[in-house]
Amino acid sequence: MSKKIEALTMPKWGIEMEEGKLTEWLIEEGSSFAKGDALLVVETDKISNEIEAEFDGLCRKKLVDVDGTYPVGALLAVFASEEITDDEVDQFINDFVPVDSSFQPESAVSEKKPEPTEPTTPQEKPKSSGDLPDAPPENVNISPKAWEVALELDVDVSTITPSGRRGRISVQDVEQAADPAKLAAYKGEEGGDTGSVSSADNPSELIPHSGMRKVIAERTTASKNTAPHFYLNVDLDAKKLSAKREKLNKGKDKKEKISINDLLIKCVASALTKHPEVNINWSDEGILQFKNADISIAVATDAGLITPIVKKANEKSVEEISADTKRLSDLAHNNKLMPEDYQGGTFSISNLGMLGIKSFTAVINPPQCGILAVGKLEDDKISVTMSCDHRGIDGAVGARFLQTLSDIVAKADI
Repeated sequence: MSKKIEALTMPKWGIEMEEGKLTEWLIEEGSSFAKGDALLVVETDKISNEIEAEFDGLCRKKLVDVDGTYPVGALLAVFASEEITDDEVDQFINDFVPVDSSFQPESAVSEKKPEPTEPTTPQEKPKSSGDLPDAPPENVNISPKAWEVALELDVDVSTITPSGRRGRISVQDVEQAADPAKLAAYKGEEGGDTGSVSSADNPSELIPHSGMRKVIAERTTASKNTAPHFYLNVDLDAKKLSAKREKLNKGKDKKEKISINDLLIKCVASALTKHPEVNINWSDEGILQFKNADISIAVATDAGLITPIVKKANEKSVEEISADTKRLSDLAHNNKLMPEDYQGGTFSISNLGMLGIKSFTAVINPPQCGILAVGKLEDDKISVTMSCDHRGIDGAVGARFLQTLSDIVAKADI
């Protein structure tokens, strides 16, 4: 490492990422590290990944604590050689300004004169205004969600010092400035006298929402509120599909065996290529119709639900699809998925059959317009229910798609 100062900043993984939670420091202040060493663990709304060093260096100062949430580009730590004085390090920190969030997501280490935000510190809680306007003042840079929260908590945003990039006030800034009692009531941390069993008789524990749980709540609520769902159900004749699975698995060990779900992914992909009007994403400007079937598969992890994608499933063999699903599931359960593994997709499949569920309905994964809920295999039949976004898929269109899928599954000619 040359005689210069380097910044460790919150990385940006994917277009939608605005902040990350630091869950673990893997280096100590004053310790040296080598290129490729893991420095810290960052959790976003979907993944948790280690950040690796891009060069050999020395950690001179850590500026943030574990379990804190910081905006993209925020200054997390400073690296500098021993020749750099403490005063120079402090001056570097004082001069630090927000970086452009378009920097490379693969690394959190800036190679040039760093520009991240100053470390986030709790703001003093100002008194509430009591009378807030319907829109924020013109000279106040605040996110729409933060303004909504400010109105709910009766916070005067003109008194807040922003910590977000480009001097934007974040939800966290508003919450720090709010009256604690109002904030607790807003977050549902305090309950009134509802006539329920008292806490002494029924002890409880408040479990804070994880980033993933918050996103699941936001996306499913938005889906049900904006996408007019309707449902189509059919029983698939899976006798030949089961026989095909037995034939394909003959001689294979347990880790290599193909599942019914693998076969269904291939069947759905084949049906989508015959019905491109179902292989779509909804946008306000128009409907995006895709050539290839990128199938999102629902994977339940300890942290929550995530939908990694089997890309170009229509072009892959069943064996290739099976290998993909195993790889993606393993990455999901180990918090190793990258944004490109789960962002996108043209259609989704959610399978609860392995848990004994006969049938269910699933929530559409926007901007996709369809998801297939798969029940258990019973008496050579599989009950599937397709949730459709009526904005993009009409009833007859969805029905014809399921007719084709039923035919493909019944013949098992894939």
